[in-house]
Amino acid sequence: MVAGRHNGRDYRYPEKFHSLVQFLKKLTKTSDFFIECAFQTLSVNFCWKMALLKSYATGKAKNKVLPVKIMAKQNKEHYFFSDQKYICFLTSCQNAIRLTGVPEYSSIYSRKDYTQHQLLTLLLFKEYLGARYRDFIELVEIMDIVQEQLQLNAIPHYSTLCKYLKRVPATVLNKLFRKVCSFMTKWKNVTSIVAIDSSGFTPDLASTYYSVRTEKTRHDSLKTTISVDSDHISSLSFHITSSRCHDAKIAPIILRASNRMKKSKYYVMDKAYDSEQIHQTIQEDLESQSMIPIRDWHASYVSGKYRQIMASSFNEKIYGHRNMAETVFSILKRRFGETIYARSFRQQVKEIKLKCIVFTIDRFLKNQRVFNVL
Repeated sequence: MVAGRHNGRDYRYPEKFHSLVQFLKKLTKTSDFFIECAFQTLSVNFCWKMALLKSYATGKAKNKVLPVKIMAKQNKEHYFFSDQKYICFLTSCQNAIRLTGVPEYSSIYSRKDYTQHQLLTLLLFKEYLGARYRDFIELVEIMDIVQEQLQLNAIPHYSTLCKYLKRVPATVLNKLFRKVCSFMTKWKNVTSIVAIDSSGFTPDLASTYYSVRTEKTRHDSLKTTISVDSDHISSLSFHITSSRCHDAKIAPIILRASNRMKKSKYYVMDKAYDSEQIHQTIQEDLESQSMIPIRDWHASYVSGKYRQIMASSFNEKIYGHRNMAETVFSILKRRFGETIYARSFRQQVKEIKLKCIVFTIDRFLKNQRVFNVL
């Protein structure tokens, strides 16, 4: 074996290819491009790749553009800015968790096998891939770059992630969600229109047929209400309930949480949110304008001061932005799944929160290409 060194990296390759490497060095005195390609590809399919490199260097190749597959994907440096979406996602998760202030260990008596940052990043990465616990751990075992990025000395058992999700406080996930949302507001903390809507996530419980046969109650879905920034199609706040609570009761909570994250000029909602109290909250407390269609109930008059104003000043074009909330639910369910696999309500809420956090990070990566957030 012959040892080589280029740009601070050590390489080893069979001795029979030494003359070919030296030949490439002589041909590329003015540029290190080809020799860098040669050293990067010594360990994988060396014979035909070096022959192809030689043809490129001597100008015999018809195509002057070097194929992408010739470049090896081995990189031992830490990724802080990368075009690989998985590394970008992991880097964003690590930055968000670090800025949230999550301690590395939950207790001073911890065995310190894994940090909370590592476990929480793995949980988010699992939701991002849409894999189950056992399948996800098997994937991590073959992802050397991911292990290096997370600085894992050993691969955790799948039950380690399950137990950590059970004991992590829900407030930590709420803080992490707000921190991720703040990434989107660093360059713009106001938006023109915020859309609010609700949908349901289906628990992975017994089938409907089994429920009918056993005459046991089956929980249909967990109602999730979100507010969406229509400019960037990103979520600003969410609220989860196990019962079919009326939208008008949840709206004030969502409105105030959304306003704390990003102020908006308009709040658009469907007819289910038509209430004088909601109009008053938006107009007086949030100092914004509501855009909610009025339910007339086939009556000849409209009650309420703000509902009467809305009946005369309703803008169909602005109300059309309400579809952004349905778009977010569509992306959220198609990309990360609409099925909740947890059994207890507390764990189901945490699983939906993880999906919302992962979706917000994914939108952040699509809107901004700087991932080492300070």
